[in-house]
Amino acid sequence: MAQLEHSSPGKLLEAGRSGQVFLVAIQENLIARKIFYTDKIAGIIHYFFFGSPNPYIWNEDAIKSAFYRRKILSELVQFWFNDKLKVAEAIATSWNQEFKAYQMDTEFISGRHVALRQPCSHERIGELPALVSNIMLPLQKKLIEAGLDGLVWQTGKGTPTALNNFLLANDTPGKYVFAWIDLESGVPALFPLNPAALFSFYLPRSIKFGRALFDDVDTDKLNRYLNRYRAELEKKLGRQKCTELLEYLLELEYHQKKWKSMRRVDRSIQYQIKKGAINEQQAQWYSEHPLFWYGRELLRIMGKFIYNFLIELPIFVINKLVKIPYLQSIYQLCKFISSHRYRSNVAKNYIAKIIEYWRDRKQLLNEEADSLLQHLKQESTSDYLNDFSIHLGIKVFIKNIEYFLVPLLYVLGLIDEFIFITWLIIGGPIYRTIYTFWRILQTAFSGHEIPWIALFVGLIPTLGTLAYPSQIIYSAKGRNKNIAQFIVYDFFTRIGKKIPAWGGEDTQTEHFFNMFADKIAHRKTNITKAF
Repeated sequence: MAQLEHSSPGKLLEAGRSGQVFLVAIQENLIARKIFYTDKIAGIIHYFFFGSPNPYIWNEDAIKSAFYRRKILSELVQFWFNDKLKVAEAIATSWNQEFKAYQMDTEFISGRHVALRQPCSHERIGELPALVSNIMLPLQKKLIEAGLDGLVWQTGKGTPTALNNFLLANDTPGKYVFAWIDLESGVPALFPLNPAALFSFYLPRSIKFGRALFDDVDTDKLNRYLNRYRAELEKKLGRQKCTELLEYLLELEYHQKKWKSMRRVDRSIQYQIKKGAINEQQAQWYSEHPLFWYGRELLRIMGKFIYNFLIELPIFVINKLVKIPYLQSIYQLCKFISSHRYRSNVAKNYIAKIIEYWRDRKQLLNEEADSLLQHLKQESTSDYLNDFSIHLGIKVFIKNIEYFLVPLLYVLGLIDEFIFITWLIIGGPIYRTIYTFWRILQTAFSGHEIPWIALFVGLIPTLGTLAYPSQIIYSAKGRNKNIAQFIVYDFFTRIGKKIPAWGGEDTQTEHFFNMFADKIAHRKTNITKAF
């Protein structure tokens, strides 16, 4: 197996639960370098099931298994999907001393994730169903048929987080080409969002393999599959490729068996060797005396817990409090209260920042982002946009009270549980309603449009932030309302991104909330019609 040529990490492309991917130039060729790591939650899960963090970080047989799985799937995907899907093929692996983790170089594939919906994306709304229906669901069936049971987790069976494992390499409508770029899991396949998938597939497969399912391959079944379809494979891929597939399978079988058969205590010990915490002589002794090792690990974990919560956390909080520019904040608050222009600029800058964020994610094309920014300039003096900035300011104020003042009053015994919970639920709606009711009185006396929509939407906890964007959409009546629609799209999309465990950027969870926003902001089956 080829070894990597070491160079600087390069530009960060992606960061997932199993590793960071960098764009690296080697001899004028661009490659994607995945350096494996584990976040805290994933690390805890791995420790519980396997006794050590993600094995791709520290176990050479695990990383070689990943290498040969990619080699096999690169050919099988071509056999199954022709040119509609390709795998980012593995090039080489090695140990990265700087990160103290294994890394894998793969083919760099230029592309983007499937498009979210927003005011300008009408021509791209077919990308998500094309990926899910035409690629991911059929791929899951093919993988199961071939014995690649552990890989269905990375293709989205029961879990929404696998969507971002695929890129759109060719976005010509009707001629989509997708690339499967991430085949290595970050956690065991026991936490699907769909419980039916857990009980019908993942648990039975875990029982079959005798361990929590984690990128496991039934090599005997895969061997039978390759021999059953050998004639078709040779016709499509060539005899040499078929011979290589069987050789890759032998390598995969050897390394997977060696990796998966390790004792739990030896996994933990080998991880600490790779991290430089113990030497080989110590490892040998602890392997022969596992109770002493577990005692050492218990003391290490307790020490780390005490340090994090009794020393590091207070220092972090104090540093944050010290760095707050109190005088500047008071000055900005006074300007926010007294200056209409300043409030408009706050709203305009906030929305412009969101537009640029969507552009950076390639969810807005350059011309679309520029168009929205131009509309923003035209709308920047709108009274409703100014009102939106007031609601943003109220939100910041309320959040500070929720995070600091209300818990403090509860701890001091000055308020009870009922008041504490009630405030968390209705604090925002109360302040939004007070402000909007005052605006209703102003507009009524001046003879202008009364913002009834903003009043009613503002009563809704959390979603009340959309009160004035909803009012803008309702009041536009044919005039341009792209900015208000875009705010609604962004708001709901952020909810999907922030959902713990099953959410995040470019997941089906994010797309679900994004499509919910589409019903409100674009298709006129929206909340404004209810009023």
